[in-house]
Amino acid sequence: MMTRYSDPNEFRTGSRADETNRFVAASRAALLWERAWPALWPASAIAGVFIVLALFDLFAPLPWVLHALILGGTITAIGLSLYFGFRNFHVPTWFDGARRLEQTSAIAHRPISEHSDTIAAGRGDPLAEELWKLHMTQQLARIGKLRLGWPSPNLAQRDPRGLRHIIGLLLLAALVVAGADIGRRLWAAFNDTGVGAIATVDAWIDPPAYTGQAPVYLTPGLRLAVPAGSTLNLRVHGAGHAPALALDSATDAKAGFTGGNGEYAATYTIGSDAGVRVRSNGRAIGDWNITSIPDKPPTIAFLDKPGQTEHAVLKLRFHAADDYGVVTVHAVITPIKGHGKPLNVDIALPDQARVINQTSYTDLTANPYAGLDVNIALVAGDALGQTSATAPQRMRLPARVFTNPLARALIEQRQSLAVANTPGDLNRVVRWLDALTFKPELFFKGGSGPYTGIRAARWSIALAERPSDVEHAQDLLWQIATGLERGGMLSAAAELRALQAMIAQALAQGAPQEVIDQLLQRYQDAMHRYMEALAANPEQGNAPPPSPDTKVLSQQDLEALLKAIQQLAQSGSREQAQQLMALLQNLLENLRLSNGSGSGGPETPQQKAMRDAIGKLGDLMGQQRGLLDKTFKGRQGNPVDPKDLQKQQGDIQNQLNGILKGLGDQKIPAPDDLGRAGRSMGQSGQELGSNDLNGSSVDQKNALDALRSAANTLAKKMMEGQQQGSGEDPMGRRTGGQPDLGDSVKVPGASEMERARDILKELRRRAAERGRPQQELDYIDRLLKQF
Repeated sequence: MMTRYSDPNEFRTGSRADETNRFVAASRAALLWERAWPALWPASAIAGVFIVLALFDLFAPLPWVLHALILGGTITAIGLSLYFGFRNFHVPTWFDGARRLEQTSAIAHRPISEHSDTIAAGRGDPLAEELWKLHMTQQLARIGKLRLGWPSPNLAQRDPRGLRHIIGLLLLAALVVAGADIGRRLWAAFNDTGVGAIATVDAWIDPPAYTGQAPVYLTPGLRLAVPAGSTLNLRVHGAGHAPALALDSATDAKAGFTGGNGEYAATYTIGSDAGVRVRSNGRAIGDWNITSIPDKPPTIAFLDKPGQTEHAVLKLRFHAADDYGVVTVHAVITPIKGHGKPLNVDIALPDQARVINQTSYTDLTANPYAGLDVNIALVAGDALGQTSATAPQRMRLPARVFTNPLARALIEQRQSLAVANTPGDLNRVVRWLDALTFKPELFFKGGSGPYTGIRAARWSIALAERPSDVEHAQDLLWQIATGLERGGMLSAAAELRALQAMIAQALAQGAPQEVIDQLLQRYQDAMHRYMEALAANPEQGNAPPPSPDTKVLSQQDLEALLKAIQQLAQSGSREQAQQLMALLQNLLENLRLSNGSGSGGPETPQQKAMRDAIGKLGDLMGQQRGLLDKTFKGRQGNPVDPKDLQKQQGDIQNQLNGILKGLGDQKIPAPDDLGRAGRSMGQSGQELGSNDLNGSSVDQKNALDALRSAANTLAKKMMEGQQQGSGEDPMGRRTGGQPDLGDSVKVPGASEMERARDILKELRRRAAERGRPQQELDYIDRLLKQF
């Protein structure tokens, strides 16, 4: 009888030990497959069906909830199948592999698996042990060729209907259908999304409109700083359900996505520094660090102490600044004595300029505080409503000088009403008005109108029940006082200032050009009336004589300046037009009529020649531009007559020669650009004669550029001639001292204005084409607002 002491793990006896051991290992592997493959059924079938559905992309139209249920159910079924299939599973041992090898090789008496058997009886007997060794050697020698045999898992018993073959065919077909999209479809199947394999996100930031900054598109991992109050916009595409939004912000912001059908959106207002992360289907699709830049309050300061013009108009020079633009500036005027309410005076500004150096003119002579000692403080505000103020400055508010004694008395009582606070103050004014109307037959012989008005004001104060009754009496006293004075000039000046404020507001708010043109025409008419009133009311004999260096400006010069303002507005340079409008108002406020004794004198012949030349060059540029447009249309195939174009070019060149002759007659050196323009015109005429429209277009452009440059050169020369040797410029500013408003204003030349007009026309043309992308139209609209 044989006894086994242990399970060997190697074949120790015989010359074929290595070969036999390899066959035993292979036999164990085959046996492992025969045991494992049946245990994988039906888990492998369930997994195969799921993969087939995924490759056919059948999960795409399903709601993500149903898809998640199917995925969860599939995983659960596979897990249960594997548990029941492998609960009695044993890994094949060396002995199991050897027995299978003996069976597949048809070897009798188990020489491989039993090679380690030992003698049970006769141990220690040399003869018995030698016989046992001889027996084992003979047994091993009988081993012939070893054969493994194919694994036989016998899966048919567990799958008698052959479903495994159907699933295999379907899997092959699904692989062919999916093609290069295999990876995406498999990812979508296990990523619980039914709309796309990988969700994508579009993110951008819209700064507040008042900052004037363009939107910022966010790229992954971007770090940026934006103004506080900016709006973060997130758009997620291809997500099966709402993505997750994480905000690492100092503010307690609760933001989330809304939407459906794969498209989700979220909006978040940035109030402080924030880390933004967007996750979809278990993966991060967006991550940004955003720094919030707080909006600083504006700053404002007086550049000079408050002053007044020769016509008793309040003059305020100030500097204001803000990081995104100063929106409002107003003066707060408070009387020092009495109990008058603060007076707020709004100041017209350029359209949300970041830095403002400005001089404002406000006529307060009709205000009851005129002539009183007051404190004036300037308050600046930005688009967020933040404000800052200057320290108050003390001054006596400019007042109209009344020469009529009764008018002066009425104005004094009007001032008393403005700071009155008690019934006793009002009664004191009533007694004064009674005294002023004592014996009307002696003091009001000229008519009963002033007497009646004063008595009406007196009873309005005596019977006042509301503040409006006192204000009505104040207005009545002002009307009576101005009626007693020589009239005309005051109302004309007030109308000019009101129109200047309306024009400044229209330019700042982007009003249509038609409205601005109408206001400028009204301003021109008011300016004529103002000049007539000045002439009808000359200054008193004690007025100081003009400086010997004072320049004389004619009515034509003022109208030329007004026309330049209109051209700037038409070309889109509205901020410069507004500054130039302030300059014109400054000039009118400080205007004094000449009595002919000044040394400024009328315009010299040289100045007139240059001014005429500049005007003619402007007309000439318009003609050359029209000819260039006709030539361009001819190049595009439109019917044109080159001979007719050649004749027009010749006429333009003859007009240019006339301008050169006018300058030469006054011994004024002609700019070199005029000669260059003439040569280009001559070359263009020759090319038009030979029907060379392309070459002519080039020369016409050169001629047009030369004309623009020449006009700028003449304008500069004329301005230099006007200011040469003068301590003051035509607006009363000292050229070598502290600059006043407008010293930094640059009036664009003809070429710059023409180019600006072209750009503005092109922007308006594109804005009218509503078929353009909305993003482009929004950008054009923002540009047009700047004009």
